[in-house]
Amino acid sequence: MNERSFIQFCSITLYGGGRMFGIFKDAEKNIDTYEQVHLILKSLLTYELKELPIRYEFWYRVAIRQEECRTLQAEHRARISMTTAVGRFHQKQYEAMTQKLTKLERLADIYKLFCLEEERATLNHRLYFHQEEIAALYDHIQHKELYTYCDSVQLQFWEAIRDDILNAVADLN
Repeated sequence: MNERSFIQFCSITLYGGGRMFGIFKDAEKNIDTYEQVHLILKSLLTYELKELPIRYEFWYRVAIRQEECRTLQAEHRARISMTTAVGRFHQKQYEAMTQKLTKLERLADIYKLFCLEEERATLNHRLYFHQEEIAALYDHIQHKELYTYCDSVQLQFWEAIRDDILNAVADLN
């Protein structure tokens, strides 16, 4: 090999034209729908529980958040009055807390299903027609830093993810 061909070989290898660097790249892991939904749900629940201390067990934090929602729901319900603006405020907050609690309970119940490895084949089969939706949500979760640049956008992002994943897995009972 002469000097000129050696320089060409080195430049091709260094700039990725050769196959040398292919061995150092992590092979992209092809994950199934079950694993995608599992990761989406875990990320979503982790976001929902972010204010609670991480030192607590995950399911304990879920129970704490649900109890907080129930307490707020009861507090707002007790103060509902249709004759005052503050009473109507409590009506709206009561309805919002009811929705939030229902969605949180549904997410936790579905996540429990996706923690059982024995259910993998069954859940993959049942989610077959939602693969594209779930893959799109998974891609958004993988690139969530693009959508979480401020608190209001982050809140909207996670609410959209929650609503879409709940729709995708709505028939799982």
